[in-house]
Amino acid sequence: MAYTVEVERRFRARQGLTAAVRSVLAPGEDVPVLLRIGVDFEDAQLTGRGWFFDTDVAGDLLDKCCAELAGAVWTSLFPFRPTFELVARDLYERLAAGIPQLAFVELRDEAFGTVTRYHRPVDVGESP
Repeated sequence: MAYTVEVERRFRARQGLTAAVRSVLAPGEDVPVLLRIGVDFEDAQLTGRGWFFDTDVAGDLLDKCCAELAGAVWTSLFPFRPTFELVARDLYERLAAGIPQLAFVELRDEAFGTVTRYHRPVDVGESP
């Protein structure tokens, strides 16, 4: 791929899980999170206007995701244990339908300094 365009949004999340790493947080305390996506494409895919996809549309989709993720404790939002890994995969699956050639979804826990990135699955026969 020749290009990767990234779009990001910040929000505050209440994950709702207990863990030794999180022992410094009070129960229910929120953390700053950065949601970032990347879209890969080739030179040949650029339109006559010089771009491949509408970043405003992608930003609107991320705004909706962030509002949902900030709106309630994650343990009440998902039917699975909402680790950053599983939430990143879930977001990828939801966003891929509306964002062509979505390459990754990334969640950065800005309080703890960790990044979880879910990549587009590689098709059988496709080189990584």
